[in-house]
Amino acid sequence: MTGWQDSWTFRIVDQDTGAAVPGVPVSVLESGGRSGGYWVSDSDGLVRIPKHDQPRLRLRVGLRNEEAIEFDARSLPDDTIPLTAPRDISVAGTAAPSAPAAAAPSPSPATTPGHLMRFARIGVLPKDRDTTSQSSHDPTSVRYGVLIEIELVWQSLGAEAGATLYSISLGPGEEVKLAISDGRWRKSPDARERPLQIVAKMVGARQIGDGLDAMPLDVCIAADLPSAAADTVKLLAERTARTCEALRRRALGVTELDGEKAAGATLRTLRNMRSEGVLTYHFVEPVERHRVIVRTPRFRPALLVPFQLPNIATREVVRRFGHALRRNLLDRTLGADVDLVRGPDAVSAAVEQRVYAHISAHLAYYSATIIAAGDPAERFFALAKLRDARGYPLTDLIENSVVDRVGNYVAFPLRSVAHTSPEWRSALTSGSAQPARASQEFIVTLPVPGVWLRSELFPAHVATESDAGAEEAKPEGRTERRKRG
Repeated sequence: MTGWQDSWTFRIVDQDTGAAVPGVPVSVLESGGRSGGYWVSDSDGLVRIPKHDQPRLRLRVGLRNEEAIEFDARSLPDDTIPLTAPRDISVAGTAAPSAPAAAAPSPSPATTPGHLMRFARIGVLPKDRDTTSQSSHDPTSVRYGVLIEIELVWQSLGAEAGATLYSISLGPGEEVKLAISDGRWRKSPDARERPLQIVAKMVGARQIGDGLDAMPLDVCIAADLPSAAADTVKLLAERTARTCEALRRRALGVTELDGEKAAGATLRTLRNMRSEGVLTYHFVEPVERHRVIVRTPRFRPALLVPFQLPNIATREVVRRFGHALRRNLLDRTLGADVDLVRGPDAVSAAVEQRVYAHISAHLAYYSATIIAAGDPAERFFALAKLRDARGYPLTDLIENSVVDRVGNYVAFPLRSVAHTSPEWRSALTSGSAQPARASQEFIVTLPVPGVWLRSELFPAHVATESDAGAEEAKPEGRTERRKRG
C-alpha cells in the first residue's frame, strides 16, 4: 500500500495463530462512549475506517463488553495495522477443524462480513405498564426493566438496474435539458449520513436517536423473555422490509425542463454529437439487493429513572442544545422557527412563543433528548444526587449512557443483574434468559442514490424511392420522446 490513503486499514487477527479473522464487529467510539460508526471485518480480516481530523482514534473490537483501544490518530501509518480479535468471540473459521474439510459445515450466514446495525428495546413487566405513558401513577421513583439488544447484519448482493424511468431520443446536433428530482434520500444540511444510517433511523422508533449507541425500538410489555425475543425479531424484520418498500415508493422523476428548475432538482444537459444517427438516452433506477439477518436478541437489566429538567423552554437552552432539538423535533414545521431562535439575530415574540410552547407541551421528550445528547460529566453529577430504594447512588449501579426514553423516564443499563428487582433477577438468571434461536433472514431491495444513464445509437434512415409514396412525411426537428415507468 503506497501513497496517502483516505482511510485507516486494520486487519483483525487471531491471538494465537495470527490468521485473519472475518466477521468481527469494530466500533469507532466518540466522546462519552457513543458510537461513531460500525464496521465488520471482511473475508481477509480487513476493516477500513475513514480518517478524521481528531487527535485520537478510539476503537472497540468485538462486542460492547470489550475494552476500548485508543490510538494517536496523527501517527497512525497508511499501512495495514494488525488488531487481535477477542479470544471468546464466536466467529466462523477461527477454530481448527476436527474433521476433513469436505465434511466441515459451512459458516453461518450471520458471520459473513457485512454492515452492522445495532438496535435497543426496553421491556417492562405488565405491572409497570403505566411507565409507557406520559402520566405515570408514581413518576418520582425508579423502575426496573430489561434492555433487549439486537443486531441487524446487511450483506450486499450487488447493485443492478431497476425500472427505466425515462427515455428521450435526440437527432444529430440536438440538445435538451432535463431536471431529475429524487425524493428517496431527502437531502438535509447534514449530508454526512450514509444510506444505511438513514435506513436505521427510519426503522428505529422516532424518539431520541442522536447520542445513542443503538437505535431505539418501541417499548414492549415483556411478560416473559422468550416471547419478547421472538416479538422483537419479528418487529425488526417487518419494519426493515416496510422501510425499504417505502423508500422505493418515494418520488423519483425525470422531466424535460420547462422554465425554472424546481428546488432540489438536479439539472442534466444531453446532446447528440453523432452525425450518423439518432441517439436515445435511457434513465434507469439503480437498486441494490441485500441479504438482511436479524440476530437473536441479548438481554441486560435496565433502570428507568424519572428525569425531567426544569424550565428548558428558554432561549439559552435552545441555543445550547439547538442541534439536538432541531434533529429530533416532533413537529417538523417548527424547524425554521428553531433555527431563528438559535441564531444571533433578534427574533419576534410570536416565533419564540411557538417554540417554547411546543417544548413545554413535550417536556419529558425534550428533556430526554437533552440528557442523551448532553455532556456525560454533567449527567454523571446529576445522577449522583439520585438513589435507588436501597439507598445506593445511581452512579454506582448504572452505566452512564442513555438507551431510550420510556414515558417520563430515561432508561440506563444496569451494571449487574444483582442491582435489579427480584422479578427481573429471577427472569434473567433462569434458563428463560437464553431463549431458543429466534434469528431471521430475508432479502430486500434498496434504492441507490442518483440515477443511471445509458445510451443507444440508431443509424439514420436513408431515403429510397419506396419512401416517396408515403402518405405523410415526418416533421423535421426533434425525434420521438418516450416516458416510461
